[in-house]
Amino acid sequence: MKKFIKALVTVFFFVLPLFLLYFVSILAHAMRWQVGSPLFLGYNWMRWSHVYLVVGSLFCFTLYVPVILSLVKKNQKILLIPLFGVILFLVFSVLFAGVSRKVYYRQIIQEYDEEIKNYPNDSLPLEKKAAAYDQLGETQKAIIFYNQALGSSVNPAYVIHDRGLAYINIKEYNKAVDDFTEAIKMRPDELGFVAQCYNDRGVAYFRNGQYAKSWQDASKAMNMGYKVHPGFLAALAAKGYKQ
Repeated sequence: MKKFIKALVTVFFFVLPLFLLYFVSILAHAMRWQVGSPLFLGYNWMRWSHVYLVVGSLFCFTLYVPVILSLVKKNQKILLIPLFGVILFLVFSVLFAGVSRKVYYRQIIQEYDEEIKNYPNDSLPLEKKAAAYDQLGETQKAIIFYNQALGSSVNPAYVIHDRGLAYINIKEYNKAVDDFTEAIKMRPDELGFVAQCYNDRGVAYFRNGQYAKSWQDASKAMNMGYKVHPGFLAALAAKGYKQ
């Protein structure tokens, strides 16, 4: 029985690097599309995701060294090395992805600042800058720039909608509802946009504890062909509202 358990442990540590390599590839792919920031200024090919993929892959393969040593020396205590290594690497991965994300948004904010200087009458850089601040969790700053963008935007309904999302993030649900309602009134013939507004207003109502109104808006969005998130529908069902 002990031999079987030891064999099972060894097999687990042989398979573990492969699972970790799969995790590395998924996170690197997510970083590539969501955090495409250059790691070193002037070297656009050197991106956070590329560095992480190379370092992570090398780390996964080095995990086999202590596993093979444990077999040669017949000492499974050596397997504690890859175990602690994996734990530390997972912590490193989370921190690395978080830092790269912040650096990326800080960099694009600087780029939008340049666009704002060069095109002061264009609201789009202001809107993008606001969205970047929202992604960073600096939602109050985001709202300030959304307000500035409204002064020159040719499509203010979209800005108002995005500001509504920002209000949700800081739990100012009544203001979010007002923004989504106004956006719907401004573009009533744009069905896809209106459906999204109904969905997002439904989320604001739900988080504000107004479940009946939330269900009404979610139903309107679905009737217009909008794909409401299954998690949102499950949350509504838990409150007694379902199809």
